Amino acid sequence: MNLFHQILIPTDFSLAAWHAVQLGLRLIAPENSRLTLLHVFPSGPSERSGDLELMEGLRRQMDDLCQTLERSQKKKIQPVILGGEVEGEVLKFIQANAFELIILGVNSNGVDNEPGSHISGIIAKANAPVMVMPNVINETHQVS
Repeated sequence: MNLFHQILIPTDFSLAAWHAVQLGLRLIAPENSRLTLLHVFPSGPSERSGDLELMEGLRRQMDDLCQTLERSQKKKIQPVILGGEVEGEVLKFIQANAFELIILGVNSNGVDNEPGSHISGIIAKANAPVMVMPNVINETHQVS
């Protein structure tokens, strides 16, 4: 299996996003590689202090998650938290970096496998291959 050295996984902490992380960990090369987890906090032009506190809490949560995964998986995982319009910020981040693969969770509702609102735009405009992970994985295609 060919492994990748630069993978991006935008995450909203949903089940499908977790499946994407699990797949990314299997597809990332063991050395000289970086798996980036990106969370975009939807925020407007005037951030309230509550938003800033929430964003800081998300940053700590993301840092803890990435450190735990790094220790258990022995792979370099970079956490990134941005604020703004989700699809636009994800696309800007993709364009500014040289990713070989983007893995997206299909949606955040966890009920079906209908694409979420940002998937189509990211697929259409990304400058790298995009893989979409389902919420529901049957036993023959289970990610471990």
